[in-house]
Amino acid sequence: MLARILMIAGLFYATRLAAAEPPITAAAFAPDGKSIVVGSQHGLKVYAWPELAEQQTLETNLAHVHDLAFSPDGQTLAAVGGQPAESGNVELFYWPLPKLPHRQAIGEDLLYRVAWHASGEALAVAGPDHAITLLDRAANIVVQLEGHSQDVMTVAFLPDGHFISGSRDNSLRVWQQPANEMIRTLNNHTNEIHDIAVRPGSTEPPFVLASSSADRTVRFWWPVPGRMIRFAKLPSAALDIQWTPDGTSLVAACADGHLRTIDPDSVQITHDVEVGANWLHTIAVAPDGASAFVGGSSGLLQAVKIR
Repeated sequence: MLARILMIAGLFYATRLAAAEPPITAAAFAPDGKSIVVGSQHGLKVYAWPELAEQQTLETNLAHVHDLAFSPDGQTLAAVGGQPAESGNVELFYWPLPKLPHRQAIGEDLLYRVAWHASGEALAVAGPDHAITLLDRAANIVVQLEGHSQDVMTVAFLPDGHFISGSRDNSLRVWQQPANEMIRTLNNHTNEIHDIAVRPGSTEPPFVLASSSADRTVRFWWPVPGRMIRFAKLPSAALDIQWTPDGTSLVAACADGHLRTIDPDSVQITHDVEVGANWLHTIAVAPDGASAFVGGSSGLLQAVKIR
């Protein structure tokens, strides 16, 4: 449904799908900022931004889509997911005219997250086998690293090549390249990790990392030295987090249907919008830094003002 764009209590009125629809679980803005790729059990679809009018369906073999990420040069879209208890897969689409993707099987269960190295020449994938998988630009497996005691839920690269993983074992782990050795474990969270995100503008050490957890906190770190800077306590757990492009705010999609904007320096919630009654699974902050796409339960797709 093509929607009018209205500002009501911080929301743009957009598209809500029927209650029988599967949850929206992944989203990423196209490099030009004029469209957004969205993933669910219905596959991959491209919508115009901010109208959320459907433009295109992408061919995919992923029964579940858990994460989407564009390469730094904007020429490749990585999608991860798979079939529960059967297969985990990475698919690469070439942009802006998506061709038949390259597919790579990794393990026998769903993959959760994917992250690109700043060079665009490597990817890291988080999955349920207690391991992080590093791949080259063509999604060929380079190495698999073990260190967590439970499923790895999320992964991110720092600008200097270190990478961070977060797990259901409540811990964050810091890994050093090129040796790919684990150098530090951060244990401050008291429940499983949902997501991590590196602050834009953190181009020199110490880099700032945000992490969200089922313990209903968002924590801010200098991860390589192993220091937690501060934390925010939320009314509900943040399932997905993303920084605004200027790095001045962190936006959290929460399990109670609220989208919350957090000041990383004061750890105060500066904006709180009730988007829906149920879980918000994914967020993608628009290039303007003032609005965001939110996907959630029952096929919810929404354009939301975040400040």
